[in-house]
Amino acid sequence: MNAPAGSTLVDHIGELVTHGEAGVLHDAALVIDDGQVAWVGASDQAPSTDRGVDVEGRAVIPGFVDSHSHLVFAGDRSAEFEARMTGQSYTSG
Repeated sequence: MNAPAGSTLVDHIGELVTHGEAGVLHDAALVIDDGQVAWVGASDQAPSTDRGVDVEGRAVIPGFVDSHSHLVFAGDRSAEFEARMTGQSYTSG
């Protein structure tokens, strides 16, 4: 299912976590246009859009989409975990 055409304002965000220098914004808003974030800033400075979504103070965080693992981590690592919990030195093996 495709998103509707046009821009959408996501407004009244309690905490907006960004990947950029801004870090965490409070009382924030963002605009989604053509499936991408087109604007981020304070709620009271938000531009006009085709539609709006009021998230009522909820937090908005970026999606974590590059979830992967490495084969080196395969297998049982319980011995390492036990050593770490008792303060002993350990190495992967």
